[in-house]
Amino acid sequence: MLDRLSLTLKAGNGGRGSTALWHGKRPYGGDGGDGGNVYIQGTTNLFSFSSLASERTYKAEDGQEGLPLNKFGGDGNDFTLFVPLTTEVYIDGELRITIEKDGQRELLLKGGKGSVGNLSIKKHPHWRMRTDEERKGESAQVDLVLKLASDIIFIGYPNAGKSSLLNKLTNAKAKVGAYEFTTLEPQTGRMDGIILMDLPGIIDNTHKGKGLGTSFTQHTEKTKLVAHIISLENASTFNTYTKMRKELLLIDPTFGSKKEVVVLTKSDEVTQDKLESELRIFSKKKIAAVACSILDDASTEKVKQIFKKEILPD
Repeated sequence: MLDRLSLTLKAGNGGRGSTALWHGKRPYGGDGGDGGNVYIQGTTNLFSFSSLASERTYKAEDGQEGLPLNKFGGDGNDFTLFVPLTTEVYIDGELRITIEKDGQRELLLKGGKGSVGNLSIKKHPHWRMRTDEERKGESAQVDLVLKLASDIIFIGYPNAGKSSLLNKLTNAKAKVGAYEFTTLEPQTGRMDGIILMDLPGIIDNTHKGKGLGTSFTQHTEKTKLVAHIISLENASTFNTYTKMRKELLLIDPTFGSKKEVVVLTKSDEVTQDKLESELRIFSKKKIAAVACSILDDASTEKVKQIFKKEILPD
């Protein structure tokens, strides 16, 4: 996932005012147009900066030059940079803007003002033609940092069925495969307005940099619920949960303050006695747990309702 990106952004320059003379004597040049501004706007249609990486420089349109007969030049078109939620915008190492809401639109760089034509100067003697420097639009090297917004994150060891469950509950099309690290980067999907995120599978000593590392934590700051996804193929799902939660807290202790639920997957692979026994252990420990199979719509609907109860207001 491309979650950090540096871009050069440039607002439009103001157009030059006309210095035309009628019969070589009377000023009649029009004003130049203003340069376009650069805006940044949040959208829920993007989940990374990949669509922006093909170009590293983006520019608003310059204002048009003024023309004789007091014809004003047109203003340059604004440029809007669309980014996913949540995007932090840094200029010169300083956080300037945080885009957190769909449709949030912020002015980033101002376009240059068009220069006045000589007819305007004649009418208003205190005015003067702007220099090339004064007509320049603002420009900046901008660093974007993505911190994906999610309500629920899926945590689990490889092959726990996280991606399959995400696909079942949402409109996501996360890659699924019977091998480690199918999920190489966070995958997201929406379920009745709730954002679910499947994180790369953790392994023992992930907190030390093993496996795919811990960089995913920048996308979990606003998460409300941690869903521990554990396959019932494990000999003891509770022991797996204990190991997984310990590793998670070593990666980031703030996970300890988040609400959690255990989702036991692949219930179709075990007997009813095994299923009930595993759920009973979590119940005795007063840990919320639910079992499901992506082949059983009733069980995944139960998971869905538990998620909605935890996230959506009554």
